[in-house]
Amino acid sequence: MHDGSPPILVMSSIPVFTRNLVWAAGQARRPCWVMTPHQGNAWHFYRHVLGVETIDQEMFVRADPSLQRLVCDFCESRGIGAVVAGDTRCSRLLLRMAPMLPPGVQCFPMCEPELFEQLYDKWRFATLLEELSLPGPRTMLVRCVEDLERCEIKPPVIVKPTQGEAGLGIETASTLDELRRIVEARADLEENPIVVQSYIPGTDIDLSLLADQGRCVAWTIQQRAENGAMRFLDRPDVLELGEELVRRTGYHGVMHLDLRIDDRDGSVVFIESNPRFWGSLCYSVWSGVNFLDLGLRLIEGEDVGRKFNSVDTECPYLAVTRRSLPRALIGGWLAPRQLSEAQRESWRFHHRLGGGSVGDWLRQTIRTP
Repeated sequence: MHDGSPPILVMSSIPVFTRNLVWAAGQARRPCWVMTPHQGNAWHFYRHVLGVETIDQEMFVRADPSLQRLVCDFCESRGIGAVVAGDTRCSRLLLRMAPMLPPGVQCFPMCEPELFEQLYDKWRFATLLEELSLPGPRTMLVRCVEDLERCEIKPPVIVKPTQGEAGLGIETASTLDELRRIVEARADLEENPIVVQSYIPGTDIDLSLLADQGRCVAWTIQQRAENGAMRFLDRPDVLELGEELVRRTGYHGVMHLDLRIDDRDGSVVFIESNPRFWGSLCYSVWSGVNFLDLGLRLIEGEDVGRKFNSVDTECPYLAVTRRSLPRALIGGWLAPRQLSEAQRESWRFHHRLGGGSVGDWLRQTIRTP
């Protein structure tokens, strides 16, 4: 395992985040415990997974105060060296309990709670961009239908909840009538307001990063390729925007920024920020930028920025699939030729005999009608 270091505790209530962090820990040869509501996952049987503590999902949803004590007791009894949170819910939990962690247990790099909420909330993030004079779509907050009377943003527009993930609740309106119908259909606007944003014609581009007290020390810039692979790019203009946001907010930790390239003039604008890990984390890890390991090295005192090298490559899905299963059954040594060395190591991690990815694929296949 990783230099004899103590195990880490991964907390996550969303399966894809849990799986990606377990994969990242395994590729970094870091032993881990996992705290999650989800049982029966094939990654339970990875060699580096020491065990799984199953927590009721409602405890995460309600942010049950007893969960904080449970986590602290668990860290003491299992000799945990660091705690890392995957999704938004667990990130908020870890931010609250970080000062309570037992001596010797470190918190994965994270920003201050107030900044976390400012970046995560779509209205507050839009307001922050305006304050910092950073580019973003025109945005207004809507708490009732009457707010539309003062809407100066002309359709087409994007309508989205102020807080949410995975694209839930996002709609597009091409006319004012369509926008009004969307708003009228939302019955709980007072408690759950929405934002209306001008639609930016163009293409999406994402910046993932690790920051050390306001300084970007590792990053990847990605776009989905037409063949389904993830393309990592060298885009100084995108990186500069991310670095400016990180510097001026003093951000600390991992963050995933959604941006868009405007077809009209080629400019790049911020769309959303996620001050936590992200669903496509595995592609960065597979291509040699293991944000989990880099963040742990950071709290261990290493200057990760000094050794960091960005990547410019294309990465296919490297876990076991129906097509790659035969290669897994012969030990994973027969990797596709076009992979980089980092990707070949990732391929071998997933396709080795007895690897948990084979079980992952079988479970997904059996569950799929």
